[in-house]
Amino acid sequence: MLPLLAFIPLLLFTAPVESEAATVAVQASPESASPPAVFLDCQSRRNCNRSQFQTEIEFATWVRDRSDADVHLIFTSQGLSGGGREYTLDFVGQGPLEGLTDELTFIEDGQDVQAEVMDGLARTLRLGLLRFALQSGMGENLDVEFLGDAAPEAGGDVESHALEEGEAGVYDPWNYWTFQVGLSGNADFRETRTSTRVNPRVNADRVTEDWKMNFHGRLDFRRESRDLADGRVVRDDRDDWRVTALVVRSVSNHFSVGIDADMRNSVARNQHARLQFNPAVEYNYFPYAEANRRQLIAHYSVGFEHSNYIEETMFGTLRETLPQHRLGVQYRAREQWGNAGLGIDANQYLHDADFYSLGIQGDVSYRIVRGLELNVSGSASIVNDNIHTPAGDISDEDILLGRQALPSSYRYQTSLGLSYRWGSSFANVVNTRFPRSVR
Repeated sequence: MLPLLAFIPLLLFTAPVESEAATVAVQASPESASPPAVFLDCQSRRNCNRSQFQTEIEFATWVRDRSDADVHLIFTSQGLSGGGREYTLDFVGQGPLEGLTDELTFIEDGQDVQAEVMDGLARTLRLGLLRFALQSGMGENLDVEFLGDAAPEAGGDVESHALEEGEAGVYDPWNYWTFQVGLSGNADFRETRTSTRVNPRVNADRVTEDWKMNFHGRLDFRRESRDLADGRVVRDDRDDWRVTALVVRSVSNHFSVGIDADMRNSVARNQHARLQFNPAVEYNYFPYAEANRRQLIAHYSVGFEHSNYIEETMFGTLRETLPQHRLGVQYRAREQWGNAGLGIDANQYLHDADFYSLGIQGDVSYRIVRGLELNVSGSASIVNDNIHTPAGDISDEDILLGRQALPSSYRYQTSLGLSYRWGSSFANVVNTRFPRSVR
């Protein structure tokens, strides 16, 4: 618990986000012009944050398929000799913008905090797309401010006027719905152990300014056997499944309502089937448009949980439906000094107030001075809602295989790290010899 308290003063003195970088103001487009359609091709696993780019760069239409795009934006990165990273943004025009290409790079020196890196990437992306926006006829709606010596060292925020849905005249035959189906699996055969696993899944999403909908389903078929030293064979066969549904309505820049439903099975929780249905309300102290930089969210839900148990519980129950509610409060900030987060959650069954759980978790990545960074994280919880525990004894075999767990009234973990980097500030040399993937 003590590591969590160390960064609370940092949260209390977080300064508001102020715009200091080049400003791009976007107004309503004339009927003859439309924002360029951009496909973001993330070929780097580092800092390709689609949601932040789409939030902060509003004079472009973001599409999910390359064939629908006017600009194919290829986002790649590679490590540098000084511990930093070089990001390369290739802008390739398509369709009416074919033949128009550009390439910009952004250098992370290895001592920047994530907020500086993301601001710099967003600013680089914004500058690269200006040329394509001009060619798309958006010139009358763009204004560029030159800051001269007042420009920030890395990145910066952008002030812009958001285009209302449908204002740009973009026609979407799918009405913002996207669908995905997938199938994955693996097999591992050894002389004393065999393991196979198959995972089909399906997903449907619709996200607009007013609505957020997500429907997800998956199956997990697992077959595993192990030979023990005494000649016995231990099998671990599981058929797990889960179906979730989320429907959220935006009420204002700070307030939203929704319904969260979850249906699954869980051998570890002694549940042949469990259904949770929770209407909820959420309030964000900061506007949702700033969610990439800071959040202070209070989330409250109330509903019910229905369970069909595999074995009779310690309360002599095989099936029950219980009312429950949950309160969660979370603060997250990404500022120039680093990142911080603190969350508190409380769950309780309403039929008996004695069945509840409380938890707190937090993390801080704080740059003390240039090159010196402190990382702290921790969590702690009190668990007093083990109503699903079976009445019979739990076998050692089930415990070792993770199929069942003995009830625990508490859980906590913590970590602490300190790092310091010094030396040359020049980190522009790229050497791709002996990559880690082949060593």
